[in-house]
Amino acid sequence: MRRAWSAPGHAGSYHPKEKMNYHNLHLLWQRRKHDTCRSVEMSGQDPLSLLDLAAQSLLNDEDSAVRALEKLPVGLFPTLSTAAFDGGHTKTVTAMVQAWPFPCLRLGSLRDQSITQDLLEAVLDGLELVPTSAACPRRSKLKVLDFTHDFEHSNWEECSETTPAPFVITHMLEEPEADPLVPNSKEQPPHHREPVEIHTDLFLGGLFGFFHLSGFPSYILQRVEKSHGCLRLRCRTLVINQVPLRSLVEILGMLELETIREVRLHHRSRFCFRSDLIQFFTHVGQMSNLGHLIMNDIPWDFPADCFSLLSPLGHLQKLHLIFGCLSGQLQKMLSGLQKPLETLVINGCRLTENDITYLSQSIHATHLKELVLCGNNLSQMVPGPLEVLLGEVSGTLQHLNLRSCRLKEAQLRALLPALCCCSHLRSLVFYDNVISTSGIMNVLQRLAGLKELKRVQYPVPAECVVYLDEYRWGNLNRVELARVHAKLQEMLQALRRADMELTNATSVA
Repeated sequence: MRRAWSAPGHAGSYHPKEKMNYHNLHLLWQRRKHDTCRSVEMSGQDPLSLLDLAAQSLLNDEDSAVRALEKLPVGLFPTLSTAAFDGGHTKTVTAMVQAWPFPCLRLGSLRDQSITQDLLEAVLDGLELVPTSAACPRRSKLKVLDFTHDFEHSNWEECSETTPAPFVITHMLEEPEADPLVPNSKEQPPHHREPVEIHTDLFLGGLFGFFHLSGFPSYILQRVEKSHGCLRLRCRTLVINQVPLRSLVEILGMLELETIREVRLHHRSRFCFRSDLIQFFTHVGQMSNLGHLIMNDIPWDFPADCFSLLSPLGHLQKLHLIFGCLSGQLQKMLSGLQKPLETLVINGCRLTENDITYLSQSIHATHLKELVLCGNNLSQMVPGPLEVLLGEVSGTLQHLNLRSCRLKEAQLRALLPALCCCSHLRSLVFYDNVISTSGIMNVLQRLAGLKELKRVQYPVPAECVVYLDEYRWGNLNRVELARVHAKLQEMLQALRRADMELTNATSVA
């Protein structure tokens, strides 16, 4: 938030009802300069820029500010908009949106609550209402209103350049031959203005099984629905937490599905209608640019053949499956995908030998960069399918997670030849498996030749703890664990691999 500034009295101060133009702004800055420097010198604070001071003075009378927009130089819009938002000047905000001279306006993330409900209404009013010629004959060039959180990392075509300012202008128009103070007569009339796109990330959540859409997401969805095409909602990331599938299907029907890049679904209900699941997957299958899909806590009776509806997805690279039981269903779920995955997370899904065998023979195996199989009992797959799978992924694999897979020392030893072939491996997780100190040392010695391997999370050695079962342990001997950790570090230094970061289960718990 910018600091408020109040000017000391001055005989020649600017009257808010005086007609505003560029010359008057310049005179105002000169009048304020001397008094500002004196005030700052006495207070010890960093000075506000003269542009900031002029904008704040202009906003003392919003009618004057609105009239000034007609001839306001393009370069002064960002400063005035920042002051208008900071001061909650809703009338000026609406008028500025109607006259915005750039294709894109960024307002920060709705999750950060950086904009109040009144200001959001003022912005959307400016997008929908037709400005009167008396208020401001200038025509808006605004095409994109951006609310995305990590805007600087986005690839959205209309907003690909940013500056550090809180209100960002992108793709500044290069029209040196045109006078910025004169409206372009070739522009379309206001009532024929092209729809404005709203870019945002949507976070929808319920509590204890109850769902009620409220807050900014609800307000934006309502305004888009009632805009008759004036507003178009383009959602990049969609996060759904405990939202009934029937309600979710209705919401998806309001979105432009081809713009969604990431979906995170957390559905804890153990019951849902098959028809709702089919409709949901039908909508997801229409997200032609979807690259990342996370499905968490899907019902136990989830019909795996619904995944066939995802076959049109041509950009899916990351798939996370985190739910109860997929035994023998992996082929049904993945065979419809036309493009190989780069990330596959299958957590706690009770995979079978047939599942691992299929995965090793699928188009995904030779393209995977990240493979997470934690929480699955893989003890019966070594020797056998798991070794074959690791051999197939060895040319591309960078991250491997075998946490809580019930692997014993002999089984892990049998996997080492295949692991040693993973020349691009960067991180390995195998904690919560029952392995002795000597077994852990053997793994590190064999894998020390993998120069890209920088992070290893190893299990608490069997000598340091009493294991209650494959997943639980108690009576941890922390003194012995610290001694073992120091011993492992010394071994890595002797192997000239001091660059490898070691952590154990107690460090990551």
